[in-house]
Amino acid sequence: MPELWLKYIRFMRVQADVTRTRRVCDRALRALPVTQHARVWRMYLRFAEHVGGHTAHHVYARYLRAWPEESEQLVDYCESHEEWNAMTLALVKVLDNTGFRSSRGTSEYGLWVRLAHVLRVHARDLQGWDVERVMRDGIGRFADQAGALWAALGEWHAGQGDVERARDVYEEAVTSVRTVRDFALVFDAYAEFEQATVAAELEHDVERGRTGVRTALRLVQLERLLERRAFLASDVELREIPHSVRAWLRRAGLWRARADDSALTDKQRTKALDMERETFAQAVAAIDPRRATEGHVDELWLAYARSCGDDSARRAVLDAAVAAPMGSVAELAHVYVAYAEHELARGSVEGALRVLTQATAHAGSTRVDYRDESVAPAQRVFKSQRVWALLVDVYEADGRDSSVRSAYERMIELRIATPQTV
Repeated sequence: MPELWLKYIRFMRVQADVTRTRRVCDRALRALPVTQHARVWRMYLRFAEHVGGHTAHHVYARYLRAWPEESEQLVDYCESHEEWNAMTLALVKVLDNTGFRSSRGTSEYGLWVRLAHVLRVHARDLQGWDVERVMRDGIGRFADQAGALWAALGEWHAGQGDVERARDVYEEAVTSVRTVRDFALVFDAYAEFEQATVAAELEHDVERGRTGVRTALRLVQLERLLERRAFLASDVELREIPHSVRAWLRRAGLWRARADDSALTDKQRTKALDMERETFAQAVAAIDPRRATEGHVDELWLAYARSCGDDSARRAVLDAAVAAPMGSVAELAHVYVAYAEHELARGSVEGALRVLTQATAHAGSTRVDYRDESVAPAQRVFKSQRVWALLVDVYEADGRDSSVRSAYERMIELRIATPQTV
């Protein structure tokens, strides 16, 4: 039965009678069971695409009511016939349908990128579309993959000749994207945009026979953008992995590198060093010690202390460090040892003993298990062999034999002494 209808449709197509052919296709769909409609629709759509115009869109509208997952066929048809308004409308309808599942496996993000491309490239052929609102809707939906959409929005404004608005969009993008991949995409588009504006101004200068102020301004803007790249990338990295110790150390290292720049004035160098210390302060406040990745919090505290310019400031930072929460008792012991070694390096034996005595003092029960992670590190550090070993070494070096004996007795009492230490 379906073969007869298919032959009938092929015959009618040869007759070149659009209305009668369309009616035959409609009759075939009514006569045949739903399970055989797909064969009819294939011929019906080829016929409609050949005819084009209103007929094609009418046929596709009927087809998609039955097979909505094939909506990309209509998008492809509109694109091949350069019907940009219709293509945009088809994509928007697909994206507004929260239950849409592409038969081709195209993701929602892929459809948004395709829509953004049409809006950007064919903006002058579209009427009645609020391009910025549509693109920002997509950016809001895909905050973790918004790089391509931000770049498209900036390029659209640039294509409209609105240079300042395009720059504002790019600035907003590089300070709000959440992944390094998106940042690289947006920054490259931003840099290309600035280079294009410089090239355009240079062409105007050649025509005028002199260099204008606008050209100098564009060059400065491009230069400053390139100088900011490392800091902008660092901002994105910290938004993506806020508990990364290495990311925060790299951020502080950028300020240290700027401070070491011989071209800076003393005021600029001082400001860079202040920003380095402020970065460390932000880092230790932002990182959850138990969620820290790519390192441990004690590394940040000790680097923070080293960044301070005088001993009193370093002591203040180290005092804050030993009172701060740590991810493990080993980290806290490391800070205490580093603090004591700092005091010894300054020739202050009493200062070192004060720090180590503070670490080994414990007013509560001594039955605490050193390896019990459910107990805070500050409540277990008094059993750290590393701290006690340094305390004994300081006592011995200072000739305090009675204190040495007392320390060993205390270690034996706490059951942390070993044949090697005794």
